Amino acid sequence: MFRKVFIIIHLRRFFVKRLGISVASASPIVAGDARAPTDLKGLLPEQLRALAIELGGPAYRGDQLFRWIHEQGVCDFEAMSNLPKAFRAALREAGAIVGNLRLLERRDSATGMAAKFLFEATAGQIESVLIVDGDRRTACLSSQVGCALDCKFCATGRMGFRRNLGAGEIVDQLLQLHAAATQRGERVTNVVMMGMGEPLLNYNEVTRALRIIRHADGPTIGGRRITVSTAGYLPGIRQLAADDLNVGLAISLNATTDEVRERLMPINRKWPIAELLTAAREYFDKKGRRVTFEYVLMDGVTDSDEDAHRLAELTREIPSKINIIPYNELGDEGQATGMTFRRPPRRRIDEFLRRLRDNTDHTVTLRESRGGDIGAACGQLYRQQETGRQPATATA
Repeated sequence: MFRKVFIIIHLRRFFVKRLGISVASASPIVAGDARAPTDLKGLLPEQLRALAIELGGPAYRGDQLFRWIHEQGVCDFEAMSNLPKAFRAALREAGAIVGNLRLLERRDSATGMAAKFLFEATAGQIESVLIVDGDRRTACLSSQVGCALDCKFCATGRMGFRRNLGAGEIVDQLLQLHAAATQRGERVTNVVMMGMGEPLLNYNEVTRALRIIRHADGPTIGGRRITVSTAGYLPGIRQLAADDLNVGLAISLNATTDEVRERLMPINRKWPIAELLTAAREYFDKKGRRVTFEYVLMDGVTDSDEDAHRLAELTREIPSKINIIPYNELGDEGQATGMTFRRPPRRRIDEFLRRLRDNTDHTVTLRESRGGDIGAACGQLYRQQETGRQPATATA
């Protein structure tokens, strides 16, 4: 036992010094525990090659590991038949695993347009959604257990922050959703980091997961089909703009005045709308990719005619797309926050869209819920499990 603990601690130091991975990142199962297993699903091929050499094997064993994990979907070292027994034993002795999130619940929408997955993770639960949109099959992935940003209209915000997910846990969500799609003769084509948590507050793990997802020997989803969504964490936006990782950026704007946005999203007190728009423009200038502004319509809060005009004006000089999202009701609005949030009536949604489109040259899309009957919005399935409720039905 002492020898095993010594080897695991040595491996942690190797991750820090040679691979540039923090100890917590190298042991996402129980962050900070020196004896916790290392999830190989969250390592890039070059990191696995370095690990193979460290364990006394040739570098190409790392490539074999990567293909077993990401091409074959194998989590058991014993099933990796082209790896020598001694190398498999060294991996086990070093405390390495191939993580596999436990599925607690799956709900499929009666519309056939969405399936929601609830996974068990240390310190809580996380959600992922597989969304059908024409020929696209989009995996919406979580980056944290809970969230620290406390957006007042968001179910995940009510959980509070538990911990960051490791890169392997983020990748595993995709692999499990891809397996579900494969059962229907389909494949995941797009990835959006729009699930539980603020992705840019878990920057290193999220970007490493996305590099794995993009890799030619991995899930192979190109950067043009990957989007990272943020509530407006400016340091992260600027870091992503400077990174060589070419992915799309979506910003949850959700209000047209600082007064309203501060009530809805406390992060606005530190980085107000004007600074957020500047960062969006900088992102386009560096990446050459239009930013998507996400705007949640809440009855009597963000859906006025004036809001439509201001939204057009705020985004006028920024090459962008605008995604309008009618609010997905939680079923207990107002109880925890003292605020009341409702989905606007259909006629108000249509009028808002008309006014916005009349005043902007940007592409404006309406994102209707594809899984209202399964609690598909961020954090809803978790909250329904916690409270024992079924999804509330929103009315137009």
